[in-house]
Parts: sequence; C-alpha cells; structure tokens
Amino acid sequence: MTRDACSAGVEPVERVELLERVELVERVELLERVELVERAGELAALRSAYEGAEGTRGSLVVLGGAVGTGKTAVLQAWMERVARDALVLTATACRAERDLPLGVLEQLVRCCPELPADTAERTLAWCDEAAASAPAPPTTQPDASRISPTHVPPSATPHAPALRGLCEALRGLVAERPVLIAVDDAHHADAASLQCLLYVVRRLRSARLHVLFTEYVHQTADNALLGSEFAHEPALRRIRVEPLSKAGVEAVLARRLDRETAQDLTPVVHGMSAGHPLLVHALADDHRTTGRAGEAFGRAVLGFLYRHEAPVTEVARAVAVLGEQACPFPLGRLLDVDAASVARAVHQLTVAEVLHEGRLCHPAFGAAVLDGMPTEERRALHGRVAALLHEEGAPADEVAAHLVAADRSDTPWAVPVFEEAAQLALEDDRVEVGIAYLRAAYRRCRGATQQAAIVGALADAEWRLDPAKVLRHLPDRTAPPTTFPPTPLPLTLPTHLFWHGRVDEGLDAICALAGPNPAGAPPANAADLDTPWLWGAYLYPGHVKERLGSGVLAAQRSAPPAATPELQGAGTLMHDLLHGGESDPSDAVDAAERTLNRYRLGPRTVAVQTAALATLAYRDRPHRAAAWCDGLIAQAGERESPTWQAWFTAWRAFIHLRQGDPAAAQQRATTALDMLGPKGWGAAIGLPLAAAVQAKTALGDVDGAAALLERPVPQAVFQTRTGLHYLAARGRYHLATGCHYAALCDFYACGTRMSSWGVDVPAAEPWRLGAAEAYLALGESLLARQLVDEQMTLPAPADGRTWGMTLRLRAATSPGPDRIELLDEAVAVLRGAGDVFELARAVAEQSEAVREGGETERARLLARKAELLSRRWGGNTPPPVAGGHASPPPPAPAPGRAEPDAELTDAERRVAELAADGFTNREISRKLYVTVSTVEQHLTRIYRKLDVKRLDLQAVLG
Repeated sequence: MTRDACSAGVEPVERVELLERVELVERVELLERVELVERAGELAALRSAYEGAEGTRGSLVVLGGAVGTGKTAVLQAWMERVARDALVLTATACRAERDLPLGVLEQLVRCCPELPADTAERTLAWCDEAAASAPAPPTTQPDASRISPTHVPPSATPHAPALRGLCEALRGLVAERPVLIAVDDAHHADAASLQCLLYVVRRLRSARLHVLFTEYVHQTADNALLGSEFAHEPALRRIRVEPLSKAGVEAVLARRLDRETAQDLTPVVHGMSAGHPLLVHALADDHRTTGRAGEAFGRAVLGFLYRHEAPVTEVARAVAVLGEQACPFPLGRLLDVDAASVARAVHQLTVAEVLHEGRLCHPAFGAAVLDGMPTEERRALHGRVAALLHEEGAPADEVAAHLVAADRSDTPWAVPVFEEAAQLALEDDRVEVGIAYLRAAYRRCRGATQQAAIVGALADAEWRLDPAKVLRHLPDRTAPPTTFPPTPLPLTLPTHLFWHGRVDEGLDAICALAGPNPAGAPPANAADLDTPWLWGAYLYPGHVKERLGSGVLAAQRSAPPAATPELQGAGTLMHDLLHGGESDPSDAVDAAERTLNRYRLGPRTVAVQTAALATLAYRDRPHRAAAWCDGLIAQAGERESPTWQAWFTAWRAFIHLRQGDPAAAQQRATTALDMLGPKGWGAAIGLPLAAAVQAKTALGDVDGAAALLERPVPQAVFQTRTGLHYLAARGRYHLATGCHYAALCDFYACGTRMSSWGVDVPAAEPWRLGAAEAYLALGESLLARQLVDEQMTLPAPADGRTWGMTLRLRAATSPGPDRIELLDEAVAVLRGAGDVFELARAVAEQSEAVREGGETERARLLARKAELLSRRWGGNTPPPVAGGHASPPPPAPAPGRAEPDAELTDAERRVAELAADGFTNREISRKLYVTVSTVEQHLTRIYRKLDVKRLDLQAVLG
C-alpha cells in the first residue's frame, strides 16, 4: 500500500499523522531488512536532504565515515527506499580504477537504459576514447602529496557536445521523476568523472537531481574535488557515519545469536571490532561456526586494512609484529617510509579506534593481521625489528623474541642475545620460553666452549620441567668409560648423571671439571661444583666417601664446599650427610634452619635446600621440616617447575610419615609419582615409592603396597640414600604380611648400607627397630633385645619419635613391671613428638601390658584410646603391637557402666582434650572464648557419655 492510497479519503490533519506512521513503519522495515543498527539518524538526515532542501529541488549529500562503519549499507538501504519513486543511477569507485578516466561516468551511463540512445552512445564513445589514450598506471603507489589534486589527463577533459547532451538528457529524465546518482567510495573516483558530475550538478540545481557520495573521511586521494569544488555547492550536506556503540554491537549480535549470548559477548566483540559493523558481523559468523574468532574475522580485518591507502596496512602489520614495543618504536625506519606518511597512517588507525596509544585494540586483531601476512614477509619484518631493537639497546628478551620469529637470523650477535634472554626468562619462571631461546642459541653457536655452556643451561632448564628430557644431553653410555669427550663439560653434567643413577660417571665428570681438560679450558671454580657435590653427598654418600678416601678427589675436595652467596652453610650440611654418625646434631640443625630461612628456591639452591630438609628429618625434627617443605612446594608451583614440585611433594610425603599421618603421606606420594614418569624420577624414585609403600602398609592396604613394589626400579636406587627408605618400607610391608624372614633381609640390607656408608643415624632410618619387630614375631626376643639395646646406645633426641619408638620396642623385650614403666615413658615421648601413628601403637601395647598386670578397667580405656587415635590417622583396624599382631579388642564394659564412645560433638571434644591436658575450667573458657558455665555443661555431658571422671580423660583421649 502506497502513501497516497493510505491518505485517500481522510482529513488533512489525520493524513499527516497517517503519513508519519507509514514512514515510521517503512523505516523500521528497512532497518530490519538490511540489518542496520544505530543508523536511524543517518537515514533521517538523508530523508531530510531529499525532501526538504530550501532554494533547490535537488540535493548533494556526502555520506562520510571511517572504513568499515557501514556507509555502503546505509547507501544501499537509502537507494532501495528511493527506488520506489525515483530513477537510481549507481556506480562504485575503486582504488584500482582511479587512473581510468571517466570510469565512474561509464558505470552511470551503462546502468541507465532510460537515456536516449544517441546520448548514451556519444558519451560511451567519449569514455572509450579517454580510456584508450590514458597512460599506463604506475607500478608503485604514488605519493599523494606529489600529485595535483585536480589532475586530469588531456584525453579525459570534458567533451563539450557529449557533456551538454548528457546534461540535457538528464534534464529530461528529472522532468518526469526524481533522479538519484549514487557513487560509492567516491574518494577513489577518477577526477574526470567527478568533473563531469560537478558540471551536471551546477546546471541542474533547480531540477530534481539528487547526488549521493560515500567517502572515507580520512582518505588522501589523488583528487580533491570532493573536498574543494563540491564543497562550494549550496545544496551540499555532509552526514557522518560512526562506529557502533556497545549497545549497537549487542543489538547486532542479538539478531545473529540469542539475546543471552549477545549480552555475554558484547564487551569482547566491541573491543575486538572497535564497533565497526564489518568486523562485528564477521565475529558473529565465527561464533556461530567455531565459537571463537576465526576465518571470517581474519578476512574482515584484512579487508578493513586493504581499503585504506598505503601505508596503513604496512603500519598495522608492523604494530602487530612489535606488540608491546609498538609505542615508542620508529615505524618509519622499520618500514623505510617517510615520517609524514607513517603519521597519517597512525592517525587513520587511531581515528578508526583500532589503534589505542600505539597498540592494536585487541590481541585477536593483531593475530588476524599477522595471519594475513605471507610467511617470508612476516619473518623478514621480525628480522628487521630485531636488528633495530638490538641497535637501540633494547632488553635481550625483547630482541630474542623477534629473532626466534625471524627463524633464519644468523647475525653474529644472536647467540649472546639468546643466552641473556634465556637467563632473563628462566629467572622470571618462563621456563618454556627460556628453553626455546637456549635451543635457538645452540643451533647458531659454533665454538665448543660456548656449546658446552649452552648445553648445560639447556639441561638445567629442561630438568625443571622433566628430568627425562635431560637424558639426550648426557654422554653416550656405550662410549669408552675412561675419559670424557675432549670438549668442555657443562658444569651441571655431574648433577644430572647423579640423578639418573650414573654415579661413577658423575664423579668422573667432577674430576674432569676440577682439573685441566684436553680442550684447554681452565678448571672450574670450586664454588661452581658445590651443587654437584651436595647432590652426590645426599644421594650417594658411600660412593662419594669412597672416592674421597681413595685420594682421587681429595685434591679437589679436601675442604667443605665453598661459602658461595647462594650456598652458605653447604659445608656443614654436606659433612652431616657424609658423616652423620660423627657430626654434632645441633650444628647441623642450626645450619639447616639458616639455609631454609635464607634462600628462595632456585636452580642453585635446590640441592642445599634438599640437604637441609634431610638434616631436619634425619635429626628427628619432622614438624620443623614440614613447615619449610610446604613453603618449598608453594615456591615450586610459583616458579613453574614440575620437577621441583614433585621432588618436594615426595619429601612432604616422607615427612608426613614421620609425623604419624600415613593417609596424608599416601596422597602426597601418589601425587609426586604422577607428576613425573619413571624415567623422570631416575634413581631418586626410591623416595616417593618408599613413602607410598609405607603409607599403604600402615593403612592396611597391603595389596596396594604390593602393586607399588612390583614396579621396576633402577638398580642404581639401591646405591642411593632413597634406596634405604625403599628397603625399610619393603621390610615393613613384609612385616605386615607375615613374611618375617624377608623383612629381616630388607632391614639388614638397609643397615649394612648405612653402616658401610657411615650414615647410621637412628632417626634417618631405624632399621634395627624394624628387625627387632621381625625377631619378636618369630619368637626371638633375645635377638630383638640385642638390636634394641644397640639402638639405645646411638645418639638420638630424647624428645624425638625415634626415642619413643625405641622405648616401645625396649618394653616389648622387657618383663612385666619394667614393660609398663617403659611404655608409659614411650607414650609421653611420642605424645610430645606428635607422631599419632606410633603413639597409637604404643598405647595399644600399653593397654595389653596393663591388662596382663591385672588392671582390666584401665586396659579397656587404653584400648579404646588406641582405637580413637588410629581413627585420627585414618587407620581402619586396631594398630599393630610389637610382634606383628593387632591389639586385642577392649573387654566388655563392667555391668552398670556405659561403653565409652567417640560420639562427642566438636565443641565437646575440644573441651575434653584441654581438660585431659590439665587445663582448668577458667583456662579452657579463655582458650575457647566461651563462658565457664558453658565449659562445665560440656564436661558434664562428656563425663556422662564416656562414663569417666576428669582424671580418666587423658587415658581415654590421649
């Protein structure tokens, strides 16, 4: 229905209102059909120019805006609207035809069959003549600043008869109905066509001729007619098309996607597209197909850039390559383009809102720009960036990133740049990046000495991720073992050889590093060998002592490790690791505490921190070791090192066992084993395996322990200190399964190694106590007594768990009265040491001893206490007693007495535990922040539930 039909037969006022409603409906339908959003104002301005120009019946409109803002869509929408009652002539200018004279005019004539035949033929002949005589276009893009803005080839100058004929033909057409001449991208139009259009506009000002141009407002075109001659026309109106707002972006997305998705995506899409509809629609297409920015967005970005004049695309590529360095970088030097052209390009990108403070609006935009570059061109650009950055003294990691991207840069300064950049990356815990730089340096270096240093650094970096990756850097095991290759050795080579079980080769490498070598390199500084020495002393104390004693290494290591800034205290710790049975425990513990308090975890400190943890654990200080180990695990996570995390997690599992928490130990040990594969663990796998086996055995999961023991381990494990823990854990498994002779073999194998290596410290691995338990189970109490007596002569802290365990086994080999007294002491020591597992065992044996002494009621309470303690560490069965048997079940309660149970509330249990420790009601109230009355009420319920008096709480709760 037309507006005339709608208005027929109605009053004038009603007719105006109806027309306004029809126009509104038409506008809405138009917007919905072409998916225009936030363009109602532009369409209203076009309507106003079309219908209401004063003093003339025609109009001249320039629809301007940045590239990709949707000018063409608005033009198409308006032409569709006007085509209902007007003749529309259209043409599209393009950059490639800018030098084709009368190209735009030819398009307009050919799309107008209403023109008289003779006029059309004469005009087209003139266009053909101009095109035939036009000079060839330049092979390179000319500088717009050196071209006359109104330059027209002589053959393209207006041909008066043809131009007058065309003008008269148009006059006849506009007499019948309005004519709209629409030229899209008029900034690319040839000057001759624009001159002809200007001629027609001036001569048909009073006619119904409407001319509509779209132009890129920041274009520096070869002609300036749009900005000069046309600007003087009285009918000229300029309409600006802006990018979409966030609300507009959301509206576009809502039409392409669902409303909820549109709301979620709007902030990201607006940031990636800067509100340009071209890019918004591309992102919507990508989201519907792949859920992320993809091919459509990449094509749209490239199209967006190519619509600009040179060197906009080149500048955008350079900015994308530079990334964070784009702001202060001299783009003109990089692109070999004059500063003025670069400034214009930067201004255009900034006005288009795709460049903010010298950087592209979004990483995805930069990625699309780079993806659109030919590979060789991108590599060459990275190479030029690297060279310029190096000349200007930029940080090595910034230069190295571009050298890696350039791929084929063999400049002489590349290797030291890569080395320095790798060091910076590793210090910043970007391990993968550091490894990439070191590999790049290795591919380019030529000298043997430099190669050895890079290989050592590369092995250290890869070891942080997975020690198995270091295997390819180690010497070939099939080579003759007498000498190393005549090349300088990496300083870290002995450490990696030790880790992978090649102890003799590691010691030989230390010899080679400490003395002159065939390559002529000077001997390594003694301080640089401290880390390998510490690893050797921790893992292989027997081999290191043997080599030192033979004099082979005595000349190089006659004194403790050097006091380097990173390793102060290493000498004391190394001496304790090698001579634990002879050194002063207090000195070693103090040195360990100072070491752990002084340094942050790093490649130079991991060995000394391991030695410090070992010292605390082997000197019966598990709770102090636990706090430090937790901190080291956290640091390892922060520093992105799975190897360090796995290693200290295994240590934490070992310490959990010393704290009497096998459930936590099992969890930690399993985590550690999962972090590294068997090849990655090397000879150090004994530590996590031992912790896992011992934890599962303590929890009653003997099948799980057996499965772990079936895993093959390298033979080198049994030459290491971690192998001692593995043998002892296997011995405890054999005890739990009744294989007592097998247990004796494992415990004695452990003891033989500890004695021969000179590290027979009671708390390190109390093998005598394990063997004594096996003898007790076999009925050989005399042999068990001999081992326990021997254990008691060795130095051990009087408040440590090892001493409590020794007292428990001493009680098992003693007569009744002595047994009760020894068990009382053992329980007191173990309670203070905090080992709940060993405390539960001691209490269980205490219950049995008391029952044998005739104190049935106390035995029942102690048995209940042992059961409750076992629940605290996750035990599902009563704890084993000396001899390998489970503790007897508590006897039935006496008539009239309630069975003590564990069904206390959390608040009641806290009160009961404090009361059992001897605190008064008032002291308990202060500690728990409750009233004294509340404490008394809790105690009343506790006594009733447990059917005990206050003095009996300690026996029940421990």
